Amino acid sequence: MKGAVLAVLSMICAGCVSQYKVRMDFSPELQAYFNEIPTIEVDIAAVTAGEADEVKQAGVEKYFAPNSGFRERLQSQTCFFSREDDASFVLPSRAPVWKSWLGKAPSSVLVIASLPHDPSMTPQADPRYLLVKMRRSYILARTINILVEPKQIVRLSKPLSKSSKSKKNKVQESEQWVEVRTRRSAE
Repeated sequence: MKGAVLAVLSMICAGCVSQYKVRMDFSPELQAYFNEIPTIEVDIAAVTAGEADEVKQAGVEKYFAPNSGFRERLQSQTCFFSREDDASFVLPSRAPVWKSWLGKAPSSVLVIASLPHDPSMTPQADPRYLLVKMRRSYILARTINILVEPKQIVRLSKPLSKSSKSKKNKVQESEQWVEVRTRRSAE
């Protein structure tokens, strides 16, 4: 009996894809690089291989262009970093958007930042675009740690140390567990 139950559970979970907790930190070097804290949007979305190719082919500028449609189609979640709001951003693994994303059988988590274009960047290796392959998981949610730097976004093996965070950031981060920041509508 115990073997039959385990077999059924393994068949049910064979197609399971983990929901990820995505943690985004704003690099302290950004302020020094731009002589102020710039306003930067970073989008997160679970995407299929076709969607990832479409976004990569279009490029970062076209993705963030007004009325491009990419963001809405992908149901991307946007975090904003600015002079007024430079706290860490956390998209919980239990965020409601995961239900929609998992319905389309995604293969990767897309992270894309509205950092300024550097002429030395090639579309095939644009460091403002990051694709993290999703792995199957049965029990634990995985965490993707992202750092937004002056010219790129990078995946970290662990989040920034707590010593580099201010008390203000810690408070704002805990509030964001409750409510994900959403894109502001164009006026």
